[in-house]
Amino acid sequence: MNQVVASDITLKMREFKLFQDLMYSHAGIALSDMKHALVQSRLKRRIRALGMTTYRAYYEYISDKKNADEFQECLNALTTNETYFFRHKNHWDFFCQEIVPDWKRNNRRGMTFRFWSAASSTGEEPYSAAIALYELLPPDSGYRIHVDATDINKDVLSRAAAGVYGEYSVQKMTDLCLKKYFNINGARTEFHVVDQVRRLVQFNSHNLQTPKYGEPYDVIFLRNVMIYFDESSKSTVLRNVTGCLKPGGYLFLGGAETLSACQEHYVYSRPTIYRKVEG
Repeated sequence: MNQVVASDITLKMREFKLFQDLMYSHAGIALSDMKHALVQSRLKRRIRALGMTTYRAYYEYISDKKNADEFQECLNALTTNETYFFRHKNHWDFFCQEIVPDWKRNNRRGMTFRFWSAASSTGEEPYSAAIALYELLPPDSGYRIHVDATDINKDVLSRAAAGVYGEYSVQKMTDLCLKKYFNINGARTEFHVVDQVRRLVQFNSHNLQTPKYGEPYDVIFLRNVMIYFDESSKSTVLRNVTGCLKPGGYLFLGGAETLSACQEHYVYSRPTIYRKVEG
């Protein structure tokens, strides 16, 4: 290949359209034209790593099924998000002060509280749930805890499973909580989730455009993911997620998201919080 400085490579609009179609067909993710600069920046790193000279060459490379690993790298690059522990305090206040105590009153000892973080990213959200549930339903309470964490991005899942975070991720946590649930290095630059919390969370890759099977959940967090989808994809995701939620269970959405489909299955509880109707 001819040597081309990566900074000189530009993503032409006709090439951008190829990536828009590819992401939509594979993952239901609708990349708006406003994402052009983001796609150009993030994929340039992969083009540089492979020594390629055009975005078209990279598109053709990842379109070949023999290069499925690189397609995953592309997907990872375009779906990485920043988050932190206990993001959106109003959600966690309602979860801890209303939902879990009510669940405990209505379930006998030995029952399992099942939580699904459906777009878990780097793991701060599911670990937040695990910490909250460990506090409210401790091992000596007689209740059990199960947290599923899924994402389409395998890179962030790998980072999440390691359970190691920086200062940004723990910015909203109290010193007491940090001391109890993290092993902290001397410089306070690395925060390792303790094993008793890590054991509560199972990380797996999952595409929300496809159904998920297994026991239903008491609470599902589907936050800040539908912003990537158009109306058709949102409807598919909401149908799949609704099928995984217990009657009477709660669905949490992101601050800019609404129930665009499946509204007949829910009643409004709080802003961006909906309860699945029973019966």
